[in-house]
Amino acid sequence: MDSLQQQILYTIVGTLKLSKDKFKELMEDLIQNPQYAHDEGKRITMDVMHQFHQFKNELEMKINMKIDETKMSIHTPMQEAADKMIKDLKKKIQDYSISQLLSSK
Repeated sequence: MDSLQQQILYTIVGTLKLSKDKFKELMEDLIQNPQYAHDEGKRITMDVMHQFHQFKNELEMKINMKIDETKMSIHTPMQEAADKMIKDLKKKIQDYSISQLLSSK
């Protein structure tokens, strides 16, 4: 579990660093090129923010998927007991269904 947390943390830090660098690069480009109009700068900023939110949502989804995968791979005594109860119930339902079929004939 610690490894997963480290991977998530490194991914988040890397993403923030990359986002910061790209945003800084964009701002330097806007400053160096005075031909950009105010509206163009606003549009570019909105595009960057939209892309950042999309990336953030994708990252959250990937993190949640990893967490769910990890949860599924961890077998606790409660999970094992629940699995056994489900298996027993399915068998009882199957046995009951078979006995109902035999008694109706």
